Amino acid sequence: MKSFRKGRGQGTEMLHRRFDGNFYRIERARRRDAVDIASLYKRVWDEYEGKFPDELVKARQPTAEQMKEWLKHDAYFVVREDSRIVGVVGCSLIHGTCLLMHMVVDRGHRKRGIGSALTEKAIEYAKENGAVKVWLDTAPRLKEAMSLYEKFGFVRCGHLRKHYWGEDIYLYELML
Repeated sequence: MKSFRKGRGQGTEMLHRRFDGNFYRIERARRRDAVDIASLYKRVWDEYEGKFPDELVKARQPTAEQMKEWLKHDAYFVVREDSRIVGVVGCSLIHGTCLLMHMVVDRGHRKRGIGSALTEKAIEYAKENGAVKVWLDTAPRLKEAMSLYEKFGFVRCGHLRKHYWGEDIYLYELML
């Protein structure tokens, strides 16, 4: 990451970051972003067909209408390169905690710090909203995701066996 600045755009706070010579904007997702976010989830989770249970892959690929519902209930933050959404994370405030969920980065934009920026944004959102911790679940097979979370100080605090359609899940938490 080479630069960082906060700005305002269209009434929504944006974080502008520069990775590999490209500027990315991190901003709160809006209802009109639902189609693009659903498309990103579809592209990313298509990569996991045959590697994860079909039901799990399908559950991670909302339709645009389902995405609009998700946006009504939880905060989602997107990373844009120009106008294209290349990363997304969801944050759900539950019982004084913040669930970090549904984070993906488009294949061609990985290894550029976007996942780190989204994780930072989720932690910031949790703190701003008085959460005592950020927690998440992930599959043990997603080694890069686990490495990212551990880099931020998340600690594995649980193991749910055969939890999502037969897939083991690890729970992680970061006390704030």
